[in-house]
Amino acid sequence: MTDSNELDAKHERNRAQRLEQIKRWAEYVRTHPDEDWGEQVNTIVDAQLQSARHFAAERAEREGFRDPDQSTEE
Repeated sequence: MTDSNELDAKHERNRAQRLEQIKRWAEYVRTHPDEDWGEQVNTIVDAQLQSARHFAAERAEREGFRDPDQSTEE
């Protein structure tokens, strides 16, 4: 079993890494034109939306398997 001190250290490392990445991103945004980083953000957001839509469709299919008497059509 993992000891809580190891988990605490891991969580602190993860937190420090996230904060460092935020600082790097903020510096990038300050030093690059909106067109550069805006396109990157749009790509990420579009990918997240596509993933969410896929998940919703996949979930609807699975729910249909659970209850064959229930239609997934509206």
